[in-house]
Amino acid sequence: MNGRVNSHRRGLTVTTPAFEELCDLFAYTPKGQPLTSEEVAELLRVHVSTVHAYRFRGEGPRFFSPPGTRRVWYAERDVLAWLASGAKRSTSETVAA
Repeated sequence: MNGRVNSHRRGLTVTTPAFEELCDLFAYTPKGQPLTSEEVAELLRVHVSTVHAYRFRGEGPRFFSPPGTRRVWYAERDVLAWLASGAKRSTSETVAA
């Protein structure tokens, strides 16, 4: 997906960087395929149980679980965009929800 994506949250327009910009921001080399929970945990530098907890609580990046399977996959762009969504300039600043 090229270009930026605009979304509206609480009356504000939020611009999500293009995938290439997200890759540059996090020094990430795209794999070009969906990521497993283990790969997401490695990217985020957390334990895989933390990724499972994020998913269970609905706090993590969007995921895909095809009907009839117990498998879970993540789009690279979604994981990087979720990570970027927590950007702040100060510890006293709240993240836009």
